[in-house]
Formats: sequence, structure tokens, C-alpha cells
Amino acid sequence: MLETARNTRTDSRRDLVTELLGLWLVLAVFLDGWAHINLPSLETFFTPWHAALYSGMLATAAWTAVVIWRNRTPGQPLLQAIPPGYRGTAAGVVLFATAGGLDLLWHELLGIEVSLDALVSPTHLLLGFSLFLILGTAVRSARAAVRAAGHTGNLRLTPAAIFAVVLMTGLGAFFLIYVSAFVRPGPTALFTPTPFGSPGRNQSELPVVVTLASYLLTTALIIAPFLFTLSTAQRPARGIVTLLVLVAAWLPVAMIGLHPYSIAGAAGATIAAIVADLLLTRIPDTWLGRRLPAVTAGIAALLWTGQLVAFTVTDAIRWPVSLWLGSVVLSAAVAAGLALLSSWAPGRSARPEQGDGGGSPAVESL
Repeated sequence: MLETARNTRTDSRRDLVTELLGLWLVLAVFLDGWAHINLPSLETFFTPWHAALYSGMLATAAWTAVVIWRNRTPGQPLLQAIPPGYRGTAAGVVLFATAGGLDLLWHELLGIEVSLDALVSPTHLLLGFSLFLILGTAVRSARAAVRAAGHTGNLRLTPAAIFAVVLMTGLGAFFLIYVSAFVRPGPTALFTPTPFGSPGRNQSELPVVVTLASYLLTTALIIAPFLFTLSTAQRPARGIVTLLVLVAAWLPVAMIGLHPYSIAGAAGATIAAIVADLLLTRIPDTWLGRRLPAVTAGIAALLWTGQLVAFTVTDAIRWPVSLWLGSVVLSAAVAAGLALLSSWAPGRSARPEQGDGGGSPAVESL
């Protein structure tokens, strides 16, 4: 039993180091994105921003090699020495190296992307997928630990695994920054309703349409990982909503250049997230079962209301009330729908019962 506990602690520290290297990679990705947005004169692959990213990957590759080597017994093939959860990490490192070479070739042949095309470039998407594999290490490791222990209950997320979920959310925010509700003027922009058939109606409504879609997708980006972490424990991890909002809001806001409206909106949503986390510590367990859709709807409504309040204090809301209030209601509906889908399983209860092994002290202590 002591040996098992010792191994668990060692594995947790190992996973935490892996995720800290993942933080390096995520920050480097946003730094490179900032350079592409704010330094459009970039005409070469060899930049300080790429150096930050690729040096982080070299450090990650070296650490992964150390982890595999330490886990190897004499005479054991290296492939068999890869610890549970780290096969995806090794695959991510190899894939990143391959995608990096292809990206270099792409840039040399076709030039450097300086706009939206940089986010959907095939080589960049391949690099992003490899990073998701690396960032998910602690989650896979936690899942493997549950299987090795012979437990049949829910997955137990360690603090490193919670950190991994937050980092993956941040990386998702990077690739979806063009539909982020935190980087647009949103309801602070002037909008004049134009009747159907009037000249210029499509042009006047297009920014509003994009902003409405951004609210819905950003809501999903925050609520989906929240539901994933909640599915592994009896109670939400402390501060999880705030952590998710921090990476979904502030990293994109910093990347686009810290505009006043984006700072205000991110600050308002962050304060609302802190309030949401405080409320979650007091919410009855029964509300995390059949009433979970109401909980997630409340979180979404609180986040966007916080943003709107910040807009009102620092500038003004120029959308008609039906539009900005409707965006909050629609976002709450999306959050409720995600919760309903995540908890629906025919013949099974939505939440594990106390004592069935579904809880996680590690998550609670985050």
C-alpha cells in the first residue's frame, strides 16, 4: 500500500512537470499569434516567436524521453517502457516535429500567413493537434491509474489533470479566437436595426451575427470543460470556472493587443466567474444532478452579465435591449443544453452516489 501511494505521488509530480512544460507551449503559441497579428511584416520562419515555441517543444521532447527512460527496465524495448498515458505524448512530440518541418516547407513555398488564414492553415492545425495530445497527458495518466487500480467508478482527475483541461481550453481559445466573444466590441458597437430588403442590411448586421455566434461558441468553450471536470467528482474543483475564464478570455485579449473594450469585458467576466465559483461551493449536491442544466445556464448568464455590466461602466451598451439580453438567454440555453446532453444516459442516474468511488479528494484540494 505504501509503495502504491509513493508511486501515485511520483506519477502526479511527473504529470505536473509535463503540464508545466505544456504551459510554456501554450504561452509560446499565443506569443507567436501576437506576432502574426501585430507584426505583419514577418517574412521568415526563423523568428524569436517560433524560437520560443520550438525550444519549448525541445524541452518537452527531452522530458518525455527522460520519463520513458526512467520507466524502462533493463532489456525492455523502449516502446514497452512508455508509462500509461504517455504514448499520446510521445506521438504528439513526433507529430509536432513532422508538422514543424511541413510548416517550414509551407512557409518557404507559400509565404507567411498574416491574417485569419494563419489559424486554419493545415500545417498549423496539425501542430495544434499535436499540442492537444501533449497537453492531455495528465488526463490520460489519471484514466490509466483508475484502470490499473481496478476501479469501475468515475475517472479521478488529479490537480495536474485539472491543469491539463485548463491548458487545453486555452489552446482551444487560440484556434477559435476569430469567434471569441472577448475580442470584439460586441454590444458596445453601434447597431441600427435595418428592415429586411433595405440597402446595406447585410453589411450592418454581419458584425452582430458574428458576435452572437461568438457568444454561443465561447459559452461552449467554457462550459464543456467545466462539465468534463464535474463528471469526475462529486463537487466542482475549486476555482475551475475562474481558471477556464482566465485562459478563454485573457490569453486572446492579450494576443489581439489589449484593447480597452476587450480588457473591460474580460475583467467583468472574470469577476463574475469568481462569484460563480463562490456560489458553487454553497450549492446543494442535488443541484449538480437533475438540476445541472440550471446550474450551467446560471454560470453562462452570470459570465455574460458580468461582461455587459463592465461594458456599461467603462463605455456604453449600444445594442437594443432585445439583442443584448437575447444573447445572454441564448448563451444560457446552450450551457443548459450541454449539461443535459452530458448527463443523459438511459437507465443510469445523472450523478454518482456518495460512496461509489466517484469523488476525488485531489480535485477538491485544487
